Amino acid sequence: MAFEDGSFIYVDYTAKNKDDGKVFETTSEDVAKSAGIYREGDTYGPRLVILGQGWVTKGFEEALKQAELGKQANVEVPFEKGYGARDPRKEKHYPIRAFDKKEPPRVGALVQVNGEVGTVLSVGGGRVLIDFNDPRAGKTLVYEFTVKSKLETNEDKIQALVHRRFSGLKRENIVVVIDKNSCTIQLPEEANLLENAPYYKAAIARDVNKYFPDIYLVHFVDTYVFKAPQPKPQEAVATPAAQSKLPENEQVASKAADQNATVEQSVQQSEASAQPEAAPKTDSAPRAKNKARKNDGT
Repeated sequence: MAFEDGSFIYVDYTAKNKDDGKVFETTSEDVAKSAGIYREGDTYGPRLVILGQGWVTKGFEEALKQAELGKQANVEVPFEKGYGARDPRKEKHYPIRAFDKKEPPRVGALVQVNGEVGTVLSVGGGRVLIDFNDPRAGKTLVYEFTVKSKLETNEDKIQALVHRRFSGLKRENIVVVIDKNSCTIQLPEEANLLENAPYYKAAIARDVNKYFPDIYLVHFVDTYVFKAPQPKPQEAVATPAAQSKLPENEQVASKAADQNATVEQSVQQSEASAQPEAAPKTDSAPRAKNKARKNDGT
């Protein structure tokens, strides 16, 4: 299956230098950790590539267009179709005093000078030699890759553009609705917690209009979800019909409670019947008088 320019595809890949086998880019977190290039906060997983837009090197893009969906492949990319040849004019000397004395430059370190990033090649004689060529320039590269999916609908494509900017969000939580010349993008609450959220939204709007020129109205809807109030539990008397619908363990507990109530009622009735009847009241005064008379001898 061949892919054409304009195709939105998701690709898993690992890129390395052919000479030393050193990995310089990967979509796999495990590979990044084992290669020592893992960066905290980066998002790993299949990466969106729009073919024909120069998002990857020319040689890699040519291989992607000829790839089969879901099939692992690899390709060697010469420097002419990679990061170009080395340019000796991009190697420049600077006085060492131009750098921080507390942290002097060291060979192999990346430094920034006048907005350009370069690699320190040598330090000596009060001078620092810096190479502003891309580290991959002049090298043959090897890509191991798999095209994981191709997006077909415009909604899925725009969702992918949004996720490219808000990579920390879950794609399924991004809702896209297209209506003629307008597009509404619904974002979850966590999107607004990001420091650069307004910048990302503006960039997404430009992306949408760039790849879908007919859409010139882009709306963003922010969603905040709160916990719904729980209804107060109501006490209910379980009828025999209701008890039959209870789970087995609850039926047993209900029967035990009924039996305990019956036993308690029987005990109360037994205790009540066992109480001796009160003796009838009699007048004890005459007996007292007779006794008094005997003592008096009358």
